[in-house]
Amino acid sequence: MSFRSIHFGSEIFSSQKYEDLPLVELAPLSDEIFASYSGPDDGLAFGLDNRARNSDGEIAGARRWNIKEQKAYGICISLYEQHPVNMKMSGDPVADAFAISARGNNCVMLIADGVNWGEKSRLAARCALYGSMEYINRRAFTLQRPPTSTHEVFTILRKSFDKAHAEIMDREGGLTTLCACMVCPVKKSGQYAVCCLNVGDSYGYIFSHNQGIREVTQGSHDVSLVRDIRDAGGAIGPVDGRNPELHNLTYGLSFSNPGDIVFLTTDGISDNYDPVVTKIAVARNIDEIKRSEADEQREFSDDGEASALALSSVEGKPEMEPKERHIYAMKEMERIVHEHELVTEEQCSAQELCSAMVQHVLMLTDQKRKVLENPELYRRKKLSKQDKQRRDSEIVSKMSEAPGKLDHASIVAYEVGHWKPDEGTMDSIPLEGPQTSGSDTSSHHSSVYENSYSKSPTSPSHHSRSGSKKIRPKKLFNKLRTNLNIGSTPNSPTSESSPSVSSPKRFSFKRSRTKSESGGALSPASPVAPDFRSPPFGDFRYARSPISPNPLNSGASVSAHPLAAQHPYRKSIGFESAV
Repeated sequence: MSFRSIHFGSEIFSSQKYEDLPLVELAPLSDEIFASYSGPDDGLAFGLDNRARNSDGEIAGARRWNIKEQKAYGICISLYEQHPVNMKMSGDPVADAFAISARGNNCVMLIADGVNWGEKSRLAARCALYGSMEYINRRAFTLQRPPTSTHEVFTILRKSFDKAHAEIMDREGGLTTLCACMVCPVKKSGQYAVCCLNVGDSYGYIFSHNQGIREVTQGSHDVSLVRDIRDAGGAIGPVDGRNPELHNLTYGLSFSNPGDIVFLTTDGISDNYDPVVTKIAVARNIDEIKRSEADEQREFSDDGEASALALSSVEGKPEMEPKERHIYAMKEMERIVHEHELVTEEQCSAQELCSAMVQHVLMLTDQKRKVLENPELYRRKKLSKQDKQRRDSEIVSKMSEAPGKLDHASIVAYEVGHWKPDEGTMDSIPLEGPQTSGSDTSSHHSSVYENSYSKSPTSPSHHSRSGSKKIRPKKLFNKLRTNLNIGSTPNSPTSESSPSVSSPKRFSFKRSRTKSESGGALSPASPVAPDFRSPPFGDFRYARSPISPNPLNSGASVSAHPLAAQHPYRKSIGFESAV
């Protein structure tokens, strides 16, 4: 007897009670881990010792939390400025954290943003990850009681939040936001249920190659009202000394197809795609502009008398209502991902999506960092009260004009599908180092995956994805050109002096955005844009969007080293949680 396959659309269901959401039966869950990754530093294992391991040697359901894959990846960095004299990063320690546990046909993703700065905020975020992940993995896999419906998934997620709060209280942590997501296969269907639960301003999204980006957690914040980016809206931890604040705790449900990418972000990522934050538009509510100017004055002026940005600086920009800003932010995310796919001529993986979105935020906020990293601000010299007010006024004006928001920024992503583990995991691949062999740089994947589901009709291609991506004609020509060393002929008198095509060099950021690397002093170098004029992009041109932070001009000097995640001839290393 054949059953009719069930197909769901791209609708988003949200409520503060999971009973109000659709009850959908799930297929059996695989328990074989192919990726378990947490960061920055030790991630959810921060501050734990071997006593936290169970009898099988596992911490929170996995033996190691440094196994990352292109299909399951995360990045955590700091966008704050670096002191030009003592090389210390503002905002340290990084209070964001993420964790991902990906199994054959399902995945658990967590992301947390410690409220404010300091050690307690960092501890709270990592305690939340450990408490939540430990309960989910133990309940669903260690005890072999996996959920059989979406309602059971939401029940597990809700109880995991209680465990996260209890862990924070036991270890005397601070406050943190938390967003948890489980991706599970739907019974009698080739689709997957994306179940999210969040409190605070950490959100979850789905990227579909054919339908764009949609937010699963939008029910936790009213997109028709102006949101105060200083207020997270909720948090777990001792808000009143004992209890959490769960005002905006919301369940979200949507459905995805194989090949879609589910990703979670903290506000350091999501807010930097808001058109008002990026200075593309102005808020229709003038009170928000005045409040933002007052914040700039309080933050960068000692006596509070510095003048803020004049109203004339926002003239000519469109006014946007809160709902329009929300739609624009997701369209801007889509633009960044599609531009990356346009350059690489390949569909974005989970790792490449993380790298592209973080790179955009780094470039966007670079002007703000340069204002605060000016060595002249730190010279010891006596200033009169009038000169000090003039200096503070200039800083406030420059910071108000510069786009972006300085914050800790984290993202974790998972490519939906049925994957098999492989020994060639990415934890053995260094972020930076000597040039690898040609065979390594021409590889597209670090491991081989097998997708047991056929492509959904909504996906661009109907064939199943193999381990190596399809080589386009332009890329095939350049690959042949590299392998055959085209550029000189045997009988040519100039063959000895003709240059050969060399493989690209590794790219790495000079600026370290966290303390995870144990190298020397941090360099205040700014992030660089990829060189689209170098092979294989020698004859390739496309018009940059007018809203891009650093449009590429024909005469502009750009780095000769393209981003690792954007180069088609090497493994996409991109950013790490340790960058």
